[in-house]
Amino acid sequence: MKEDVFAQIEKNIDQLVENSADWTASAAQRDLQDAREGKLRLMFFDREVPMEWLGDVKGKKVLCLAGAGGLQAPLLACAGADVTVVDLSGKMLEKDREIAKRENLQIELVKGNMCDLSMFDDGSFDLIINPPSFMYLPDPAAAYRESFRGLKKGGVFLMMAPNPVNYMCDYIGDETGGYYKAVHRMPYCSKEHDDSDWIEYGHTMETYLGGLLAVGFVIDGYMECQKEDITELYFMVRAVKG
Repeated sequence: MKEDVFAQIEKNIDQLVENSADWTASAAQRDLQDAREGKLRLMFFDREVPMEWLGDVKGKKVLCLAGAGGLQAPLLACAGADVTVVDLSGKMLEKDREIAKRENLQIELVKGNMCDLSMFDDGSFDLIINPPSFMYLPDPAAAYRESFRGLKKGGVFLMMAPNPVNYMCDYIGDETGGYYKAVHRMPYCSKEHDDSDWIEYGHTMETYLGGLLAVGFVIDGYMECQKEDITELYFMVRAVKG
């Protein structure tokens, strides 16, 4: 059943790339050059990932977990990191491949599921960066365990994810312009509420943060980004393998 879910999710993400969805945009040339000059900037929507969260990435082994699309990986590679990308979507990986070829960057690209990182030895990475993607997992636990295993002792895991409020509310239109109403309980699965092919999961903060703690991570950083839509609230966590 889960294999069928992931096959559908892969199709969904591939289609977003084909339709040039906003968040599939690759890194700009100016940002790539800045990274080469020691001015690496990774964005968390309209906020910047704190440099103290990243540290000096030069020479570090970095995994972009479900992080293809030509954005973080090329920037990190330009900054001198040894970068690997794992992603379910072949079309997202192709965007990284195109930039790597154009910019003469060495990036290892792996098509795979972030719940299974068995192709990597224990303690392979100094840093794992996970852009918003845990909403495509029925349960993040396996990805957490694999990320913890794949990090070196003292390694850092940066993850971004939607707050549960993204899934709790529906928009109710009325003569005054409409409003949001909390109607869904967590955890949430889109397939339980519509018949479309799109699949997305809403997880509780207990699942997100408690899950990190349960596998052994120490959380030492937290920030949020509120988008224009009031239910579009995202968070980013910095967690360390003790």
